[in-house]
Amino acid sequence: MQIGMQIDCVADLQASLGEGPLWDPARGVLWWLDIRGAKLHRHHADSGINHCQPLDCRLTALGLAAGGGLVACGDRGFVRLRVDPDLRVSIMEVLAVPAEHAGNRFNDGKVDEHGCFWAGTMDDAEQTARGALYRLQGDGRLRQVRDGIRVPNGPCFLADGTLLTTDTAEGVITALQLDAAGVPVAERTFARFTSGDGFPDGMTVDAQDHVWVAFWDGWCLRRLSPAGEVVARIDLPVQRPTCPAFGGELLQQLYVTSARVGLAAADLTRQPLAGGLLRLEPGVCGRPAPCFDG
Repeated sequence: MQIGMQIDCVADLQASLGEGPLWDPARGVLWWLDIRGAKLHRHHADSGINHCQPLDCRLTALGLAAGGGLVACGDRGFVRLRVDPDLRVSIMEVLAVPAEHAGNRFNDGKVDEHGCFWAGTMDDAEQTARGALYRLQGDGRLRQVRDGIRVPNGPCFLADGTLLTTDTAEGVITALQLDAAGVPVAERTFARFTSGDGFPDGMTVDAQDHVWVAFWDGWCLRRLSPAGEVVARIDLPVQRPTCPAFGGELLQQLYVTSARVGLAAADLTRQPLAGGLLRLEPGVCGRPAPCFDG
C-alpha cells in the first residue's frame, strides 16, 4: 500500500552522507551525522533550530549512554562521547578498536535492550565483502558476530530480541536469533529486494513491531511486518534516504536522514532537499532508544 503524507524538511543542510539519527529525549534534540563531511548535527524539536559541529574524525553511528553521554563508532573505533552543558560533544574515551582490514570503516549501529552497542564495518570503497558486525558490551568486551558483509546497515531489534541486519549492496535483510550471550544461534532471510526497489539501508522498529526501512536509490521508506512482508510504502522527495528514527515527545514523528553523495548536478536539480533531514508523522509511535550500559 502506497501512503501519501506531508513530509517536511526540518534541516536543509545538504549533507554529503547524512546518517545515524538518534532521538535524545532528555535534551529534546535529534542528533544526526554527516559521515563524509565529518559533522555532527542536532535538531531542536521544539524550536526548530539546527546546529552543526565539525568533527576532527568521522563518526558513523550514535547511541544514548548511561550518565547522559553518548556512545559512537567511527574512525577511532568505539568511543564514549561527553556532552557538555552547551551540547558540544567531544570524545571522552576510546572503548574498543577492532582489528580491521586497511580501508575499512564503521557504518551503522544501535544499542539493544541489554545495553550493548552493535555496529558494522565495511570496505569504504564498497568493492569487497570484508565488513563485519560487532557487539560491544558495557564492560568493554567486544565480539565479532558476523563477517563477509559488503555494506552493513540498520541493526535493529524485534520485540522478541531478533536482530535484523542489512547488507545494502546485496539487497538482503537477515534475521539473527541470539542466545542469552548475544551469540547468533540461527539465521534466516527476513526480506530480499531487487535493484528496482532501491537498496535497503537504515532501519528502525515501531511500537507495533513493524520495521521501517529507508531505500537508497529507492526514493522511499517501506514498512515491513514482523514476518518481513511489505505493508506500506511512503514516497520521499529524495533519491537516497539513509536511515529513519522516531522522535518527538511521544515518539510520533519519524525523522529520515538523506544523502547527496554521488548525485549529478541534474539529479540535485530534481531533488533540492537531498542531504536534508526530513520529518513526517506516520500514524504510529516508535520505541524509546535503550542506553549503552557502560
